[in-house]
Amino acid sequence: MLKGKDVINTAQFSLQELDLIMNTAASFEKQVKGGDIIKNMEGQVVATLFFEPSTRTRLSFETAANRLGARVITVASAASSSAAKGESLADTIRTVDGYVDVIIMRHPMKGSAQIAADNAEHPFINAGDGAGQHPTQALLDIYTILKEKGALEGLTVTFVGDLKNGRTVHSLGYFMVLYGNKMIFVS
Repeated sequence: MLKGKDVINTAQFSLQELDLIMNTAASFEKQVKGGDIIKNMEGQVVATLFFEPSTRTRLSFETAANRLGARVITVASAASSSAAKGESLADTIRTVDGYVDVIIMRHPMKGSAQIAADNAEHPFINAGDGAGQHPTQALLDIYTILKEKGALEGLTVTFVGDLKNGRTVHSLGYFMVLYGNKMIFVS
């Protein structure tokens, strides 16, 4: 159902797909904690392109890819890419796409995830696009809520902070609406 699918924004997911993702995450977590070796991505190469600073998100993706048996190549800063010389994002993605099986990208420009997905033949995962979306953080957030609360429905969730520019709020807010939750916003 999800194999080969891009992850661009939270609006692309159905409740059925979210249930599948939550069940798969729980299964992987149990296997990793049990010391099992999972090699679902053996022989594949994953590119992590981070045009904005990141520690947790980048390392989370790289750790997951390694645990699944993939090799990882990283661009940890725009200064170390051809973007610093004026190469367009579309050209960068088309070039990287020729080397890898999956592209994971964080970029400061809202909408950059869609540009990247449109120019990649391989699966693309949005790890944050400016003030736009951060769907993978929202997936992690609902997984954590499910583990801690035991359900994703019937909740009251309060969002605090920069609501206009907070990509995590935009993404998680959509999931909370999808599950029929009450939301409170404090800015």
